[in-house]
Amino acid sequence: MKVALNHKSNFTKDEILKYLEDYKSLNTYNHEMILIPSVCYLPLIPDNITYASEDVSSKTMGAYTGEVTAKAIKSLGATYTLINHSERTTKMNENLDVSKQKLEQAFSNDLIPIICIGDTLEEHKRGTYVEKIKKDMDYLLSDIDKSKDFIIAYEPIFAIGTGIVPTNDDIEKVTTMLKETYHKKVLYGGSANENNIDELKQVKNIDGFLLGGISLKLSSLQEFLDKLQ
Repeated sequence: MKVALNHKSNFTKDEILKYLEDYKSLNTYNHEMILIPSVCYLPLIPDNITYASEDVSSKTMGAYTGEVTAKAIKSLGATYTLINHSERTTKMNENLDVSKQKLEQAFSNDLIPIICIGDTLEEHKRGTYVEKIKKDMDYLLSDIDKSKDFIIAYEPIFAIGTGIVPTNDDIEKVTTMLKETYHKKVLYGGSANENNIDELKQVKNIDGFLLGGISLKLSSLQEFLDKLQ
């Protein structure tokens, strides 16, 4: 399975260096681990670790102060980048048009996108979440060669960092639709941790997990991996 570790805006330089040293002792059971640190720490990641960027600019190289382009990120050795993460859409007010531009930049610079897609609590309660997710995915992928390599991460927006997790049946409705429609690997993200992995790993059509808070604490992450194997 793929296990992606999203650090978000955490760790100082000394803390990430300590993390990377301790990470060497992690037993990953041959799962494909993808480290996703703050972009400023990408140059610190050893070559033997597969890593991603948390975000990528919608712009090409040029006069865009503060933007970090896909070309620059690729030059740092990243393999993947997150696209359309809910914290970008809900907290930074980035819409699907911006996410689509970022997706195009990732593809143009040989970064493999991890496309995050999700639903709000209101959409989930209305029962329209599967249709909404497909509509958003179709928009993001419109005019894009579907044979290109990408990963999909289903992250219910209401589950991010809240401890609220949809039922396995609800998750499976989404993962099954995504697998059957787009024929790509599908991760689950949304308060997955060492306490609920025994239940979550029973969900069909999951190829791995996108982890947030648990990725910061290696002892908890090790317990998660022990149960996942």
